[in-house]
Amino acid sequence: MATNTEIPTWPGRPFTERVTLPVPYGATTTFSLKFNWNKRASCWCVDFLDSTATYKLLCGVPLVTGADLLEQFLYLDLGRNAFLTAMTTGPGQSPDTVPTFSNLGVDGHLYLTTP
Repeated sequence: MATNTEIPTWPGRPFTERVTLPVPYGATTTFSLKFNWNKRASCWCVDFLDSTATYKLLCGVPLVTGADLLEQFLYLDLGRNAFLTAMTTGPGQSPDTVPTFSNLGVDGHLYLTTP
């Protein structure tokens, strides 16, 4: 049975969050996720770093809706057994609305689904 977990996020400021993701062969690995607001693109972007936040593994992944944010990176084993998606769940808003600078963590959410 699939498990859905919301990754804690905060509005209005850059932040870092530690997350445990499944990797092949039934193991898990802890990553640091660094969230930054991209003013030019008007969207949140996330960098994936090792558990100590020392080495960058993946940079600048935009938090867009309607897609698995890790699907194109399966060759890295990063989330090969997980589905990461962003959506907006606020009243009167479409789930396809990209999270804004001020609503990520309020109406904008990031979900990890694992088998």
